[in-house]
Amino acid sequence: MEKNINLKKIIFIITIFVFSIGFCCITNIPDNDLWARIIAGGYFTEFHTVLKSDFLSYTPTHLWYDHEWGASVIFYNFYKYFGQAGLILLKGILLAFTILFCFLTINLKEHKSTSSYNILYYLFMCFCLMNTIGNTIRCLLFTCLFFAAFINILERARLGKNKSLFILPLIMVLWGNIHGGCISGLGILLIYALGEFLNGKEWAKYIYTFIICTLMLFINPYGYKYVQFLFFAAFMKRTYIIEWLSPFDFIFNLTYLKYKFYLALMLIVQIVYIIKNKITYTKLDKTKILIILLMTFLSATHIRHINFFILTVGTLLYDEFYDIYNSLISKIQLLKNINSSKIKEIFVYSAILIIFILQFGNRKIIKISETSCPIYAIEFIKINNLKGNLFINFDWGSYAAYKLYPNNLIAMDGRYEEVYNPDLLLMIKDFHLLKNDWNKIIKDFKTDVMILEKKYPVYKKISNDGNWTLVFENNLSGVFVPAKTVKSEYLYPEPNTDYYNEKVLETDISFINKGISQKRQQQ
Repeated sequence: MEKNINLKKIIFIITIFVFSIGFCCITNIPDNDLWARIIAGGYFTEFHTVLKSDFLSYTPTHLWYDHEWGASVIFYNFYKYFGQAGLILLKGILLAFTILFCFLTINLKEHKSTSSYNILYYLFMCFCLMNTIGNTIRCLLFTCLFFAAFINILERARLGKNKSLFILPLIMVLWGNIHGGCISGLGILLIYALGEFLNGKEWAKYIYTFIICTLMLFINPYGYKYVQFLFFAAFMKRTYIIEWLSPFDFIFNLTYLKYKFYLALMLIVQIVYIIKNKITYTKLDKTKILIILLMTFLSATHIRHINFFILTVGTLLYDEFYDIYNSLISKIQLLKNINSSKIKEIFVYSAILIIFILQFGNRKIIKISETSCPIYAIEFIKINNLKGNLFINFDWGSYAAYKLYPNNLIAMDGRYEEVYNPDLLLMIKDFHLLKNDWNKIIKDFKTDVMILEKKYPVYKKISNDGNWTLVFENNLSGVFVPAKTVKSEYLYPEPNTDYYNEKVLETDISFINKGISQKRQQQ
């Protein structure tokens, strides 16, 4: 029997990796910040020190508190040694280990059965996570992994396995140098402390662990100021950044549907389970309820936190889900005489097989969409040697810097509070929407060329401004230069998206090219 259980575990773990990588191959549009991550990682790899000052921008910057420097190093080296496929592989590995920790936590429960190996449940969790981690690779994936590991260890501690708590400070050293989401680890420790206090159980051990984990954050390249920055960044307002808006905002009515369905399903499961089993307040697990309420609030108010809800609630409500599910199945007369386990196996493995078959025709590992990134406009600037300060919206800044540095410096990119003063984003917002002193950013900082999106009012305004001339445009954006610098003729970019996808990670940044070329020579 034990050998049979171990075999099921092995098969499950292998399957986790299979469908995790399969999911990651489906979504291969690069995240807007990927380019800045590779730049930072390449610098550390080649010069063995973190970047503490920005060299990509022409607007004012402060000390670069790169809370993702460790993730950047990992990204760059996976690309350096394994190419574009390495970034997809890394995403698959991170997602697989995250789901694996969820599986291990679920199997800590007393009532274990073969349903604990129900792959469909985890497959659906992965499917819903794609709402927030659907790009090629994001630093957020490391936080998902470490957060799932924290939940696993904290649940072990609730079962009296207190020695496992000593692992958390070690994880925090890594987490604090890989992604600023490490603050969520401290937050969940406090929730467990409060929940266990309300449960009338041992709670002080979580406070002690919280204190030690907080001290571990001081082990970083920036010193104590880095810890100050992390807490400042964790609580600062990001009103104009999409992933910090609510998924229930009116502009997202038809988006984030996977999450919204999962939210409704799991909350219904919890309520029905409490009513069905007549659970009173005294019998209620206060820790679990606090976590569910907090994650519901965070995910409903910030898109960024959707993944925390799916990972925690999906893990903690597994038993409740199958209690309700099995009750419903038992009442369906048609299914009583059917071997449901066989149906599950056929469905699960067929789904996984289909995922991979769909990828055989996907020749490109990383794809850039011409409708979401100004690939033609940036190529126009490059081939016409339009040097100087480039004004471009912060979503596109990282890609522009990666492709055009050192000939062009950008106004801002997605590093936001890591590098720039908070009021800079407000200036960019006012410029695009023609609000307040809208052209202040152009007046205050010398601008030699602009890429403007057609969807903003400023596009028409600048088009009618005699001081600027539109020299290139497509359906997405246009390139403007000062009227006095217009040339008699220009070269035009290759009108083929595949052309840009084939060289998506090519750049003129010397230390990145140096590292990649050295590796290729060794091979």
